[in-house]
Amino acid sequence: MESSSEALAWAPEKEAPRRPEAVDAAFISGAPANGPQRRLAFGAVAVSALVFIAAIPFASVQLAALPPFIAAYQAALVVCDLITATLLFGQARHQPAPPLRVLAGGYLFTAGIAVSHTLSFPGLFAPGGLLGASPQTTAWLYMFWHAGFPLFVIAYARSKSAWPSATWRNVALAGVAGITLAVGLLTWLATRGVALLPAIMNGNHYTPALVFVVSSVWLLSAAALVALWRAKPHSVLDLWLMVVMFAWLCDIGLAAVFNAGRYDFGFYAGRIYGLLAASFVLVMLLLENGALQAREARAHASDQRSLARHAERLRILAAIDQAVAAEQPADAIAAAVIQPLRELLGVPRAIVNKFDLATDQVEWIAAAGRRRTHVGPGVRYSLALMGDVGALRRGEPQLIDVHRLPSGREADALLASGVRWYIAMPMIAGGELIGALSFGGDHPQFSAEQLNIAREVATQLAIATTQTRLLERIRAHAAELESKVRNRTAALEAANRELESFSYSVSHDLRAPLRAIDGYARMLEEDYAGRLDAEGRRLIEVVRGNASKMGQLIDDLLAFSRLGRQELLKQRIDMTALVREVVQELAPGPRTRIELADLPAAAADRALLKQAWLNLVGNALKYSAKRRDPCIELGARREAQATVYWTRDNGVGFDMRYAEKLFGVFQRLHSSEEFPGTGVGLAIVQRVIQRHGGRVWAEGRPGESATFYFSLPNADEADGEPGAN
Repeated sequence: MESSSEALAWAPEKEAPRRPEAVDAAFISGAPANGPQRRLAFGAVAVSALVFIAAIPFASVQLAALPPFIAAYQAALVVCDLITATLLFGQARHQPAPPLRVLAGGYLFTAGIAVSHTLSFPGLFAPGGLLGASPQTTAWLYMFWHAGFPLFVIAYARSKSAWPSATWRNVALAGVAGITLAVGLLTWLATRGVALLPAIMNGNHYTPALVFVVSSVWLLSAAALVALWRAKPHSVLDLWLMVVMFAWLCDIGLAAVFNAGRYDFGFYAGRIYGLLAASFVLVMLLLENGALQAREARAHASDQRSLARHAERLRILAAIDQAVAAEQPADAIAAAVIQPLRELLGVPRAIVNKFDLATDQVEWIAAAGRRRTHVGPGVRYSLALMGDVGALRRGEPQLIDVHRLPSGREADALLASGVRWYIAMPMIAGGELIGALSFGGDHPQFSAEQLNIAREVATQLAIATTQTRLLERIRAHAAELESKVRNRTAALEAANRELESFSYSVSHDLRAPLRAIDGYARMLEEDYAGRLDAEGRRLIEVVRGNASKMGQLIDDLLAFSRLGRQELLKQRIDMTALVREVVQELAPGPRTRIELADLPAAAADRALLKQAWLNLVGNALKYSAKRRDPCIELGARREAQATVYWTRDNGVGFDMRYAEKLFGVFQRLHSSEEFPGTGVGLAIVQRVIQRHGGRVWAEGRPGESATFYFSLPNADEADGEPGAN
């Protein structure tokens, strides 16, 4: 059967870098001219050309003088040029390239010259014009005007690729000031300095000198048109500037070449062309500004929707994290997010699926449609509906065509709910495929944003499911451990009770026969000593001695067993005073020298610690008693975490190979005939010190000395432990 799924390419969302050309394309200065715009511009040129050709035969026809027309025309022209310059300067703030500033300067220049031309025009505000105008002033201002703007257009075309933007940013304000100064100088030259210029007007008619001047101006306009044409690729602004320069050529042709003077048909027609030329770019800028505002509004609305989707995306992920922190089960976590996730993805159905790879089955955890949400297990179907399981294990989402699935109730249910295609996004945690997040609709196109949202949520759900399973295992293990602890505690309590019973038996049942043996032997010794020979009396003495030894052994065993059950009553102990008390109780002979240093205080059970010192000092006295000059040294040193105490004697010592046997119960390195004892004393010392959190060890040399050490936590640290006081 042909496969019904395919691996879906996926890549993380990346924000595209903002390129300068992308910013420029938002404005007509950077937007490339398309076919319809070229056709519209060509139509405008064609109409202008036809009207220009048709008007040439009538250009010299004299008409009535209408100074108000000049005032209205000039005012409209100034307003159009100023608005155009303002809009171009405004766009130049958002683009790094300098050409817009050059072109804006050109429109600012034409507006300034147009103002001077209007004020100096004869018969408009004064018979001879204002500003000290002469009959030549307005004609020369017209020539300066119509020669200056093409120069700015040529500079605009050249600056599109030739000059660095940083230079123009630094001189923008200086450029405006320079244009204002240039307008003022040219106005002065056409008024006060007109004598420096040749006469080009004779009343309302032109002189022969005008032919050379106007031809130069006309050629400059043609050169500007050629420069624009060569500055490829053409933007929308370039296209309409070419229309402007063509209208500019028509303006000069009718108003200064083919006509005879002021107020003829060519004079008026040229002004109309000039007004149209000033309006073309302004109209396009105004239309572009309206379109830009509409785009900004749409972009703002799109940004708001994106922010809302992003906030919902974060809310879903946060809800999963909070549910995991609250130790909620996997079903509850999936149920809490599946409906918001479906709405965020904008699909008719979304499902969280759990895989049973052992049986090739899939089970719903939670599913959401447009009308209802299903939570909990119950719906099971074949794993084949999830696509290529091997690809899912590799983390590759699957795109599945419902029409290519085997016929059955699952495919019918999907089609009935409007799902024709769906995505299976793998849920992987710790390298284990545990399920998939599936969602779909009626088309196979799923956006990168949808895939990224689904991948993020699937990953979080996989982690949440794994942590939930781990938590369940930990709880089960904890319950098992608690059960074992309870059982072992009960067993320990039973053992302690048995030990108590044994101790009682030892203390009473074993002591009674021993007392009887010792008593009868003593009675025999006292009452029948005269009838016994020496051997009989020796045997009675042996019996009584062993009975006494057995009694001491029982006492030591009972003392050792009680150490494991006795509660510690810790207090701060003056160790030097305690050891001095022990020495006095043991009453060493006059030959024995005791060297007792100042010992650091300890936090311990005084009675138990005294028993340990009694055993250690007693051992030292016992094993050094056969020396001519027995000496016992009692000292200590304080370390970072503990204080180490020791007893050192110059007795028989011991072999270090047997050091570990010293602290075992009934372990002895010498015979009882040589040195009496039961072999329990050092075991008691070790038990006492270990219960206080310390340790015991020994060092020795045969025939020379033996040193026994024990460590206890420092008193200031032990005071802070539970049960210290």
